[in-house]
Amino acid sequence: MVYPQLLAAPGRGSMTRASVSVARCTPRVFLRGRRSMTSPRSTARARIARRVLAHGNRARGNRVDAVIDPDDVDGVPYEAPSKQPSDDLRGTGVVLPPITWASDAWRWGSAIGDAHDAAAVVRAALNASEDARKRWLVSMISTSPLPEQNYVPWEECKLVLALSWQLSGHRGAHACANGAGSWLDVMENLRRGYYEENNSVGGDVVLARDMGERLSEAGRGLIVDARRAASEATNGDEVWTHDAVRRATAAAVLLELEFLEVGI
Repeated sequence: MVYPQLLAAPGRGSMTRASVSVARCTPRVFLRGRRSMTSPRSTARARIARRVLAHGNRARGNRVDAVIDPDDVDGVPYEAPSKQPSDDLRGTGVVLPPITWASDAWRWGSAIGDAHDAAAVVRAALNASEDARKRWLVSMISTSPLPEQNYVPWEECKLVLALSWQLSGHRGAHACANGAGSWLDVMENLRRGYYEENNSVGGDVVLARDMGERLSEAGRGLIVDARRAASEATNGDEVWTHDAVRRATAAAVLLELEFLEVGI
């Protein structure tokens, strides 16, 4: 199975408008952003983001098993990073409170509260254009545990996921691609603070697992690629590998929910 939003509509050629934009714009945006990544661990993010694009290439050709060199996506070869950060990598600029989903003031689903205020900022930024959503998605994947590369904080990513799940419910598109229930189940777990709990496994690990179990075969393949790339580049560093996996999982979820096409 491949990402449906990357497949051609009948009679309209081999790529949708969104996939054409991803092919033409995102690699260049990403390559410019990569110039600030100087360490092997940072470069791992480059490889993971390129693997996201590789999955898009496979989907466009309807060849999930196609072999794609992660160092040469869409004919754009690897470029050595420089020391200057790129303005292309950035989040929405939303300022979140120290406690979100576990706070009584968050009030997800209410017309008042911290969640409502934060959602307004995020929606205004990401619903502005498809290009804004592409830029955000690449920035989210390119984010690393390094403070200077915290382009999209993980809490912002969780809010975008929740808004995407909420919209999928309004659209009647909340069924998981592999038939494993509804994305609204994950949103409800998030709303009640289930993934904020301190447990032996870790809330973010459980969130990534719950999302991964609901993804299509292509989405799960992306997670495997991200885990392998991060582990190899960081000598198995658990913090970096976990962050890479959760972000790759989030990217796969958003792609399957047609984030690029319909917004949040």
